[in-house]
Amino acid sequence: MMRWHDNRDFSPALRLLVADRQPLVAAGLAALLAAQGHAVVAALSCPIETRASLAAGGIDIAIIDIDLDGAALAAATSRPVIIIAPAADHPGIAAAIDAGCKGLIVKSDGPASVALCLAAVASGGQWFDRDALALAHDRRHAASEAAQLTRRERDVARLVAAGQRNRHIGDALGISEGTVKMHLHNVYAKLGLESRTQLAMDERLRALG
Repeated sequence: MMRWHDNRDFSPALRLLVADRQPLVAAGLAALLAAQGHAVVAALSCPIETRASLAAGGIDIAIIDIDLDGAALAAATSRPVIIIAPAADHPGIAAAIDAGCKGLIVKSDGPASVALCLAAVASGGQWFDRDALALAHDRRHAASEAAQLTRRERDVARLVAAGQRNRHIGDALGISEGTVKMHLHNVYAKLGLESRTQLAMDERLRALG
């Protein structure tokens, strides 16, 4: 479990790479960082250019949008990467942490959070938005529980959650209605549920992708 790192000493001037799929966001973040005394080497909006800039070196930390292949870029470089997510509940946050990012900022965070994150990462530590970290942990736990289901049980569960009746599910999957009921019974038992309504509302199915 990653721990949230709080460091009140703001970092000295850093050479930074900023990459966001929205050019205006990249430019705005670059301006904010420059105002905090850092040197922004590049403000990019293309994953290919970002990868090339990471490979070229000359930076201390990269700040990359999670939706700009952020997790893959974090995994592909030895340089410290801070991920920016549009919201704390973004489904890719757990993967970004697993990929080795050193920090995670949500776009609703303020300038002070950005400075704290940079300070922690620059000193060799880590800093993750608390809400995002907690939600990523919950999503990981939910995925672990949902992974208990067999592939066929997942298929049945998704169709039930979509409002399909057993007969239609059987037709769609090429199995008998009795087999659908058997799989559904197993789904209820494994997930601790009692009804189709509970299954339709269960967040663990979303963790299956």
